[in-house]
Amino acid sequence: MALQTGLLTTRPEKVLIVDDARLMRDFLRNMLLELGFGNFSEAENRKDTLRKFKEEKPDVVFLDIELEEENGLEILAQLKEMDAGANVAIVSAHSTIVNVRKAMDLGAKGFMVKPYKPKKLVATLKNMGVAIV
Repeated sequence: MALQTGLLTTRPEKVLIVDDARLMRDFLRNMLLELGFGNFSEAENRKDTLRKFKEEKPDVVFLDIELEEENGLEILAQLKEMDAGANVAIVSAHSTIVNVRKAMDLGAKGFMVKPYKPKKLVATLKNMGVAIV
């Protein structure tokens, strides 16, 4: 993958989708498939997220802010400790300014509100520096 000023200049090879709701993971994966992405990994909790992030080294991570009994912002902080350059977008059903600010302060490169919409997904990917072909 080519990097230019810390931004992806080619399509990501691997996308990690983290959400405790299977339906939301499926919906986001299907939207990404329509955009031409094809290599996915999924997690629904902290343990699986950290393991897959370490082992698979995804190019992009979509991380739900509210996992069952877990805080996505805490997981974001752990991902950034593992790789300061991690390309993570936080997703949430609640777009409060507090959530957005906390996510960005912790190093998130994008923030997307559920329910997912194709235009917002494309805008989020572009803001993250991800090439859309």
